[in-house]
Amino acid sequence: MNYISFNGSETAGGVGFYGPKTNIIRNTPVSVQSPAADTINFRGRDDDKSSAGSILLKGAASIALVIGALGLAHKKDIFSKIKNANVKKYLNKVTEPCYKICHKAKDFVISIYNKIKGNFSK
Repeated sequence: MNYISFNGSETAGGVGFYGPKTNIIRNTPVSVQSPAADTINFRGRDDDKSSAGSILLKGAASIALVIGALGLAHKKDIFSKIKNANVKKYLNKVTEPCYKICHKAKDFVISIYNKIKGNFSK
């Protein structure tokens, strides 16, 4: 028979009742029991450790997303409606290199795709 262990007196997956009834003193105190070998534990995961590789991958994906969004903003000329010339000039200085990076990345991916397509079509 499998055992199910609960954290305290709360039911598994349910929201405990937090009202005046929770302050009732129990006649028999709740003792901590060590679970058997084949138990299910509903306490959750306390240690949320990420590896360095996953942190770097998430950071690189975030940077690529921001660069892509700024490049697209430059391509679509979204900031042309801004009336302040200094702000428009600054935004153009920021978005133009992002557009160039996106354009070079697109050309690189297309050239790799064509090479792979050429090797398989022979």
